[in-house]
Amino acid sequence: MDVKGARIVITGASTGIGRAAAIAFAEAGGHIHLIARRTALLEKVADVCRASGVEAHVHTADVRDREAIMAIADEVEALGGADVAIANAGVMALRPFLDMDWADVERQINVNLYGVIHVMQAFGRHMRRRDRGVLMPVSSILAEQALPRYSVYCASKFGVRAVADALAMELRGTGVEVVHVLPGATDTELHSHMDPSDLPRTTREAKRVPPQQVARAMVKAVRRPRQNVLCDGRARLIYWGKRLVPGLVSALVKQATRKG
Repeated sequence: MDVKGARIVITGASTGIGRAAAIAFAEAGGHIHLIARRTALLEKVADVCRASGVEAHVHTADVRDREAIMAIADEVEALGGADVAIANAGVMALRPFLDMDWADVERQINVNLYGVIHVMQAFGRHMRRRDRGVLMPVSSILAEQALPRYSVYCASKFGVRAVADALAMELRGTGVEVVHVLPGATDTELHSHMDPSDLPRTTREAKRVPPQQVARAMVKAVRRPRQNVLCDGRARLIYWGKRLVPGLVSALVKQATRKG
């Protein structure tokens, strides 16, 4: 798909990967629709996008609100329809599974999984009717490999992977592509609300890639769609390792996480 002139919808667009993706798609000539809860931050991102000479629209909404997402999809359709819908909003809470507060369980499932489903259904139905478009759920390389303390986060991302895989098969032969993005450790605010002492050693010491690197991979994948997009070397190692030598990957993960 030619990004220039395309209409790109991005959730979780106020910070992190979503913000970087909005700017990258705007620089490539796409018209941007930004969705998140924090209007002031969205307006700042929109201003950066408009500096590239494209349209940028702000939609304040929570992806957990299905009706709000459906209404935005209808609004965008009235303007010509989304060519690309990126379901990127996500949250994380790390805790041993048996000690995790129920509110943190619900929030992660509701945002990371239900939020993606809301976006994919709302925009995907319009795309199917028009027989064109790209649905781009953003999960994590932890959709491939679970880690201690990440149990519910991983469950939500495994769920996104299942939805993406099934939907890709359901839409085979149509003009709608499903492009599943699996970032590795990325330098975003995902951990910013957590006490560093609550983070596993592997998380504290992880080498993170800039969100702009993920955004560039997303733009490239829209231009030349493929089902799974891996954004860094470590993600590729885990992805292919789970397919070629799964026992070895599991053993290495257990060893690396043994001491917290």
